[in-house]
Amino acid sequence: MLLPSRRQVLTCSSLIVSLFSLSACLHPGQPPAPPLPDLAKAAPFTPADTSFAAKLNDVELTHIALANLAKTHAARSDIAQLGTTIVKDLTDNHDKLTALATTGTATLAAKPSAQNQKVIDQMQRLHGAAFDRSYARYLASNTKTTSLFIDASNATSTNADLVKVATDLKTKLLGYEAQVK
Repeated sequence: MLLPSRRQVLTCSSLIVSLFSLSACLHPGQPPAPPLPDLAKAAPFTPADTSFAAKLNDVELTHIALANLAKTHAARSDIAQLGTTIVKDLTDNHDKLTALATTGTATLAAKPSAQNQKVIDQMQRLHGAAFDRSYARYLASNTKTTSLFIDASNATSTNADLVKVATDLKTKLLGYEAQVK
């Protein structure tokens, strides 16, 4: 059996390489990818979810307004510092709620309800220790009622993202209440 010479091997190998490279020109790459499916649109809120989001919106707007007052009206420095934290945290949470409501085709109020606006107006007239007492009482009472409302609404809500935003709000309010005591 005759073995090919070194020259024959090199000549054949270069010929094979050039044939492979030319064959790539004849069969250009892979076929194009199929088109992507349309993005699924978020389902609109149910009437119960819209009501739930509106109540959460009212609670957050009220707490943000009162926390802004706490920064300037509180006698206790811990309440004033907590006011800054509450404004930041609840504004972030409110932004999430607003984005969620927009995708769920719900419109949220830009101001607190008339009942909560009365509370804000009353608290605005208080300063020092009187503000601290009133703010601590409001925070404790509102946190309790809001927690009960969130628990009841979470059980019936069909929107998991709305439930998460509500649960985050409840957790934050409970933490704030513990700090004010």
